[in-house]
Amino acid sequence: MDFLSTVKTVSLVAVLGLGLTACGMMGGGDELETTAQAPTKKNENVPDVDFSVFNVSSFCPRLEPLNGTTIIRSYQRGKQDDPKGLRYQATLVKWARTCSDAQAQASMKLGLAGRVTPGPAWKGGEVILPIRVAIVTTDEDEKTVYSNLFKVPVTLGEGSPSEGWALVEEGITLPDEPGYKVIFGFDER
Repeated sequence: MDFLSTVKTVSLVAVLGLGLTACGMMGGGDELETTAQAPTKKNENVPDVDFSVFNVSSFCPRLEPLNGTTIIRSYQRGKQDDPKGLRYQATLVKWARTCSDAQAQASMKLGLAGRVTPGPAWKGGEVILPIRVAIVTTDEDEKTVYSNLFKVPVTLGEGSPSEGWALVEEGITLPDEPGYKVIFGFDER
């Protein structure tokens, strides 16, 4: 072997050695093998987690306001349909819902909102809005599986501007399957 070949071989070995040393300093080598090995003993302190509780329900019934029940008007006695006898008008204009799974049932959070506007005959005070929420089947029979009448209080001063109101109901349960809808509106009965 000549001198030039020996220098090239020694240089190559030195460069490879430095490269391998650098890999070891950067986290390579045996450390990867020991951290990648599976534990041989189960850790008794780690609780088992049921990840199904974090699932969002794939089913959430549609919301449907009943025709003619998103506006309610109150008149003074004997002045029905007289604009000067209007005490207040309430509207239901926004609605939303979210659902989550809980075992074989779905849990729904429902929100409804609107405004109450005082009329010329309003003397101030509290308005109680009757809001019916029902869950019915979507078949021809529309069988009711849930129904509740909520009473939402709204305070209005005499001559005040309109006032917003909101109803948020949590924990409404229903079967976790398609075939249901949520109907709602003002219930004057």
